Amino acid sequence: MFSGLEKYFKSTRFKTTLWYSFLFLILEIVLGTIIYLYVNQTMRIELDHSLTKQAESIYKFVKESKVNLSEFEPDSIYSTPDELVYDIIFEALAFNPNNTFVQVSIRDKIIFRTANLGKISFNTHKSENDINLINYFEPALSDYPIRAAYFNKDDYKIIVAFPLELISKTLDNLADLYVIIAPIFLILSFVGGAFLSFKALARIDKIIKRTDEIDTFNLDTFLEGEQYDDEYGRLVKTMNRMLRRIKHSIEYMNQFTISASHELKTPLTILRGELELALKSPKSRQEYLEIIQSSYEETLRLINIVERLFFITKLDNSLIKLNLVSVNVVKTISDIVKDFSSLASEKRINLLTKFSDPEIFITADPEMLKQVFINLIDNAIKYSLEESDIVIECNKEKDGKISSRIINRAEPIPPEILPKLFERFFRLESSRNRNLGGVGLGLSVVKQIVDLHKFDIKTESDKQGNFIVQLVF
Repeated sequence: MFSGLEKYFKSTRFKTTLWYSFLFLILEIVLGTIIYLYVNQTMRIELDHSLTKQAESIYKFVKESKVNLSEFEPDSIYSTPDELVYDIIFEALAFNPNNTFVQVSIRDKIIFRTANLGKISFNTHKSENDINLINYFEPALSDYPIRAAYFNKDDYKIIVAFPLELISKTLDNLADLYVIIAPIFLILSFVGGAFLSFKALARIDKIIKRTDEIDTFNLDTFLEGEQYDDEYGRLVKTMNRMLRRIKHSIEYMNQFTISASHELKTPLTILRGELELALKSPKSRQEYLEIIQSSYEETLRLINIVERLFFITKLDNSLIKLNLVSVNVVKTISDIVKDFSSLASEKRINLLTKFSDPEIFITADPEMLKQVFINLIDNAIKYSLEESDIVIECNKEKDGKISSRIINRAEPIPPEILPKLFERFFRLESSRNRNLGGVGLGLSVVKQIVDLHKFDIKTESDKQGNFIVQLVF
């Protein structure tokens, strides 16, 4: 149980839920603060507007009455100025609720004030403006600050005030309500976040479960969900592409192992047979020499295979570092042609060279470049028809690039076979015999060296049997 909880607390699902709840809490706090400030500001603005209109309305009623309140004389109807002013401004007082405290003065003499003021009088407030709004603190009148509008015009000074009790209580109630609902919303956000993260990551669980079932024996089975155009669909597509690459790599490794084993088995079997033959019965000196010569040739063939396999392995693992220098391609080709002249003459093959310039330089690793041309010319000699020509060209192209072509006459190669010529251990069925001495690694080594230099190589074969290998540097 505890291990399950520990696993859940470490899961992305739990972390997603926490982030969702945290963001919701931040949003809730921000929203609550905005509402609180908005309500406070709105109620204060409305109160100020109401007090201002009340003061202006009282001034209007008093002014329009045209009664000289400063020289008031009691009569049978009004015994005090308060009664007269109250009667004049009754309408203004009756239809505005924000008039808890009202005081009217003329020439600094108070002629009216509401009964709730008692013996307390508002101090007159001098201002250059007709009306001014201030906070007034009077504990005897209210436990809350009092918002007052001071109206000064002509000889009249009208004060209309209202305690901020309603605003304070409204904000307190809003805060109390927020304190109650905030934890509820937080719990709901956590539950909702857990549910959403569970639903959102459920497909991940399926992908994990399905991926865990895949091994080297069922690489043909791929993950489902590529049809969805979302993050999960792209994840499935990426993993399926990875599985295809793994499958291709394993198939390639298996094929490589089988081919390498086959190529190594042939000379080893011959060696074993010849050695067994030498041990069965006494032989003459000449016979022993022939056996030793044949064994030596097979040993050289084994060394050649192992060296090429070792070279390819180093290329695959980026263990070979290029020594890039300026190399004269013409001289490199000419030296190799001289070395192969005797081998070509055995098959009555002529090696011809055509150069557009006696010195053509490129930037390359000289040893690897030499290996490329050795393999290509050796391959051309092996598979060329007897009494034919092999032409090796090297030219400067108009676009500034250097191209080299090796052209020989051989059996026509189908177009669909051409791309496979650079695969390891690939050989045409017609060329699979020991007399050629090839193991299908020469062109593969060439392709890897060319790719390492970022050069280009391509092959062509026409119906007349002209096989062309072109290098572009």
